[in-house]
Amino acid sequence: LTHIVNAVEWIIGPTQRVVVDAAHQVLEGVNVEDTVHMLARNGDVLVNYNLNQYQANGELTFTIVCENGTIRWEWHENRWRWMHKTGDPWHDEASPPAERDTMFVSQANAFLDAVEGKTAPPCSLDDGLQTLRVNLAALASVERGDWQTVNHR
Repeated sequence: LTHIVNAVEWIIGPTQRVVVDAAHQVLEGVNVEDTVHMLARNGDVLVNYNLNQYQANGELTFTIVCENGTIRWEWHENRWRWMHKTGDPWHDEASPPAERDTMFVSQANAFLDAVEGKTAPPCSLDDGLQTLRVNLAALASVERGDWQTVNHR
């Protein structure tokens, strides 16, 4: 879920509070949560996340409700969708298909390029610390069963 949270924060800003329910349900060979439900508050924006890493169809969908419409990215369908108002049809645009690990390989290559001094890191140390703070707050919420504040500097 970390990568999705990063993307959402990049689009709408930092997370201030979270409440999370998570558990290891099915995924064999790991001892981490494979199912996560998280509600978050990013400024005035309410965010919800739902992650299920063992479902057969492997869907990944971002839906962002904006002031003048809704946009949606469906990774599993290789498309962007948007509509301006309720009742309008979705407008679709294809995106290039990607292999399951394409984003992770790209991220690893960017990291190695930065370590070798070929490029600047794609995110700042502050962004990385924000990710850590959100993750720690999420884990605390799972453990305590309540809303957690993401402590900012």
